[in-house]
Amino acid sequence: MQVLIADDDPISATILASLLERAGHTCQIVHDGAAAWQIARRDDAPRILFLDWMMPELDGLDLCRRVRAQARPDYTYIAILSVRNKQRDITLAFQSGADDFITKPYQAEEVLARLRVAERVIRTTSAEGKLHRAFTEARQSPGGDLIVRSGSRAGRIMLHGGRIAWAHVSDEPGTLAAMLASEPSITKDDVKAVIEECTETGRSFAEVLVEWGIIDASPLRELTRAWIAGKIATICAFPAPTVIFSPETRAYSGHILFMPEEVAPPELLELTKERPKLALVSAEPPPGDPEIAALALIDRAMAIDGALSAAVFDGHTGGCLGARGEPLDLDLVWHQLKIAANEALVDLDDIIITTRQHLYILRPISSEPPRCLFIALDRASARLGMVRLALADCARS
Repeated sequence: MQVLIADDDPISATILASLLERAGHTCQIVHDGAAAWQIARRDDAPRILFLDWMMPELDGLDLCRRVRAQARPDYTYIAILSVRNKQRDITLAFQSGADDFITKPYQAEEVLARLRVAERVIRTTSAEGKLHRAFTEARQSPGGDLIVRSGSRAGRIMLHGGRIAWAHVSDEPGTLAAMLASEPSITKDDVKAVIEECTETGRSFAEVLVEWGIIDASPLRELTRAWIAGKIATICAFPAPTVIFSPETRAYSGHILFMPEEVAPPELLELTKERPKLALVSAEPPPGDPEIAALALIDRAMAIDGALSAAVFDGHTGGCLGARGEPLDLDLVWHQLKIAANEALVDLDDIIITTRQHLYILRPISSEPPRCLFIALDRASARLGMVRLALADCARS
């Protein structure tokens, strides 16, 4: 992924770039805010920006505000770099539109943890991420239409039972005649007769074409597969799309259905693969492992009434030492908690976040090594006072 580093300290910028490049990213380095703005305003600007607070011409916070004022189709992740570390400084950076705040000198583990957050935010807010989520929903449903719009263009992918039945692009030919046009042995009269039969009887065009001997089943399947694959590739290339899934109930008896692997481009298939849950613990660690205490604490937290998920974080790096319960996007949990705290998550009282359905609590449990317990609860069944007492018992056990 492309990353822009704007820092008037060449040594600091080089160290950061070396760290990010070892993690597989490509870095552009500039040494003043004006040069950074010229890159950040381009249509092909990097999606991740590391901006030093104090720079000539344009400082990092002003540059951050300018980037946020742009009407861009895809999200830009911005981290502010600074030797400042007061709470008011961090708050001001967040108020300027920053996603994160990294204090100099850099700690390698911390920078890499923040980078993972940036990657996850970019992935979930990108056009690919939107298409991925809708496509996953469509595959898991009984059936329906995945509708993708970009400007005046619209694409539609029809699914049934996790398989793909058809695909159409609004400004491209989408008729049976157009699909069969490459077959010289099939005439327009043949196509017209097939359409009339299907309209009158409700049978599928594939069933009628094969039964009438107009084309054999195997070449018809390959012809249809290539046609659908071409339409889906076009849809996946739509810039800045709006994506929705519309559940529909249709009968596809006799219709040719394709597994997504047969017709979807490799990049979409890669996105829709089941990703491993980050840092979730599926088995007990070996004896003597330093994470055993953390896992025992998580198990005690999960026994609290209403507990849905629990995890223990390293207070310096944000790394998850273990988790139980419903799957969590652990990098995003850490990122949101950092924003809520606006400072290092050590030596704090409980951080409590409530929503209509959930109650989230972050509790520091030790200062050396720094450890924080995160727990998500069902708000309807959890009682905050009782939960906090139970958490205190957990920490003492």
